[in-house]
Amino acid sequence: MIEASQDQNWYYTMLPLWLWSSAARKSFNKIMKNLRKKKSNIKYICPTKKYAFLLHEPMMLNHYENVWKALGHSEFVIVLTEKFHVDENGEEKEGIPSFLNHITQEKYQTFDIQHIINSGIFFDYVVTNHPISGTSKSIKKTTKKDILKKLLNRIFIAFGRQPIWQYNVDIESLLPLQIGKKQIRYMYGADLSDAWSLMGWNEIYDIFLCHGVNDERIVKERFPGKTFIMGYPRYDDYFDSEIDLSSIKKEFYLSDQKKTLLWMPTLGGVGSSIPVYAKLIADLDDEFNVIVRPHPLSFVQEKDFIYELEKNNLKIDRNSTRNMNELFSASDLIIADYGGTPFSSIFIGKNLIFLDVPGADSMPINVDSSVLELKKHLPVFTPENIQNLPQFLNSQTSLDENKKMIDYLFEKYFGSTRGGGSARVAKFLKSL
Repeated sequence: MIEASQDQNWYYTMLPLWLWSSAARKSFNKIMKNLRKKKSNIKYICPTKKYAFLLHEPMMLNHYENVWKALGHSEFVIVLTEKFHVDENGEEKEGIPSFLNHITQEKYQTFDIQHIINSGIFFDYVVTNHPISGTSKSIKKTTKKDILKKLLNRIFIAFGRQPIWQYNVDIESLLPLQIGKKQIRYMYGADLSDAWSLMGWNEIYDIFLCHGVNDERIVKERFPGKTFIMGYPRYDDYFDSEIDLSSIKKEFYLSDQKKTLLWMPTLGGVGSSIPVYAKLIADLDDEFNVIVRPHPLSFVQEKDFIYELEKNNLKIDRNSTRNMNELFSASDLIIADYGGTPFSSIFIGKNLIFLDVPGADSMPINVDSSVLELKKHLPVFTPENIQNLPQFLNSQTSLDENKKMIDYLFEKYFGSTRGGGSARVAKFLKSL
């Protein structure tokens, strides 16, 4: 936020010099004097934050917040996409109220992307986990006339009014390019595949924040951007602080006399383990505490799968912005199929098994993926032998062997320090 004590001539650099006649300067000075009385809105005139985190889903709070805290409020803003609040059906997304309450409580500075576009604001760096929308790696040039209109829009927005001229988000250009000079990709899980995380849109990124040595190596082989190994900042609290499990135990009725299984099926359509295993996992509920955490987008895109879980009376975690350190800490075993969950489990050192989904290994998004490599090293249960899972869990030898393999895979895929990731990222970003 611009303070009144700063150089009063800063704003003259924002408009072409030919506009500044003596009368124009005098008039604009008067406007700025009045505007300084509205400090809550002056941020729109000249944003001073170096980094913008562009968010498309409330669940991204859990990925980024530890880094936000380490950076400090003065270094970044949050920019919300046009469809941040509503899903593809036009309904409010799960987790929106809790997200908005949280960022208000934490006093994070937040913009809607429409205001950023209308104001012609470009941040030095934009952080995203993927480009979110658009297909083109180029951005349309802005005319001098539009530059002036957008600068004037800033003044109107700062006065709490609607901008005079409306500029829509370009549906063709990749979204981060429309508000940032340079792009940072914050890797969204250590699972890599040609059909998703290694697609050609990665070429827009100047910097990749990688989880470990494996994704760093592969990114370096494919794309020209610089890399930095950050670990998993979202799991810092798992290692750095004592986690109170009382609320989790109460919420999911966890018995201290039973081991707790956390099943985390990915968003996978026909590749999801939910329709194949819902009844089979539910059958374990008498002997174990069972919690199911579907991918947050499954509640919108795979409602029939959610119904399958409900029909079998499974305990479902619906909190898209939950601090995952609580769930992981309360669990004795992670059950996964595909996606980033297996790598998260390995990073924190949790015992892990896979559920095999018939035909899913050959889906384009899974072919030659990092997850298939993991399945060569860890137990894989099928619909035919899932009844043997209790025997596995009750065998200390099996659990010890599993843990030993988890430690080996950590060194292979991460080779970094567990914990402290947010501080490393913040230090790196401040050095740019």
